[in-house]
Amino acid sequence: MFSDRVPVWIQLYPLSIQKLDMRSQTLQSAIWFEIEWMDEYLTWNSSDFDNIQCLRLPATQVWVPSICNVKEISGKRCINFGSVMHAGNEVEICSTGHVFLQETLQSIVSCQFDVRKFPFDSQKCVFYYISPNEYSHSVKILSNLSSFDIQYLVPNEEWDVVSNSVDMEGLQIYMTIVLRRRPMFTFISVVLPIVVLSVMNTFCYVLPIESGEKIGMSVAIFLTFAVFGSILSDTMPRNSENISWFIVYVTTQIVLSGSTVVMETIVLRMYHREGMSLSHKTESTVCNSKNTSSGIEEKRKNQSCDPNFNWKRRAKMLDKVFMIFNIFLNIICVSIFTYFVLS
Repeated sequence: MFSDRVPVWIQLYPLSIQKLDMRSQTLQSAIWFEIEWMDEYLTWNSSDFDNIQCLRLPATQVWVPSICNVKEISGKRCINFGSVMHAGNEVEICSTGHVFLQETLQSIVSCQFDVRKFPFDSQKCVFYYISPNEYSHSVKILSNLSSFDIQYLVPNEEWDVVSNSVDMEGLQIYMTIVLRRRPMFTFISVVLPIVVLSVMNTFCYVLPIESGEKIGMSVAIFLTFAVFGSILSDTMPRNSENISWFIVYVTTQIVLSGSTVVMETIVLRMYHREGMSLSHKTESTVCNSKNTSSGIEEKRKNQSCDPNFNWKRRAKMLDKVFMIFNIFLNIICVSIFTYFVLS
């Protein structure tokens, strides 16, 4: 009947995953898209035409249903009569009225990424198809005949396909693909250097104060952390809802590294303190007037009578306290990051 809806179903075959862009939250892929429908006006008795079962015609010679991918952000969002006319597509028609339209596309779909568990994350992207003609009661998309097949998908070096599914909701059909990141490269090139830098940051307190390298080492580590933080912020989506726990960890390490610079500055200022009070000068005068018999005892008394000795000792003790505090905070940061990533 003319008033009946034309049954349409979709076959989607991903050919390759070219890029999963975290910053723009898009999936770039090459897909083989196939639309099939039944047209009762394109049937014939094959025995009357030399047993011809199927034939191919230019797509512009038949009616073509309009199917649109709502998530598509590239140039070609819809496949309809106008698009196949410019592309020069062909359709295959069988005597039963079964019509096939196939096309290979470069697709860029918008996805909502969750990077909280980066680099051990999984991402889900949806190909969301509708037909504008459905609202005029001329087309009906059949979900039971539609499929999302990954048999032709070329393996990607960064992502593994976990699952794919087809769901129908109202007049829309959702074709979902779930991808899991292969974390080894990111772990070796990003995570491991950050952990090593955090350990090196603690060793700034182990370096002797007399060496004069404590500030230089702590500043160099701080700048390295800042570079890593800038690189990571340029790759992550600007999304305040799903912030990566690894970004939080790196930011914490930047703060700790900056605190190390401040703490080491305080320690060095205390160690090289000059100008004693009058009481210290008096004590020094009294100490110099004493006579000692033992060489070792004399050395100890001379150190205790040195007006700068107490400040140097306090600086070294404060340096140890800062080191213990830094180690304690690092253990807490690593534990929290591990808990949230593995949970």
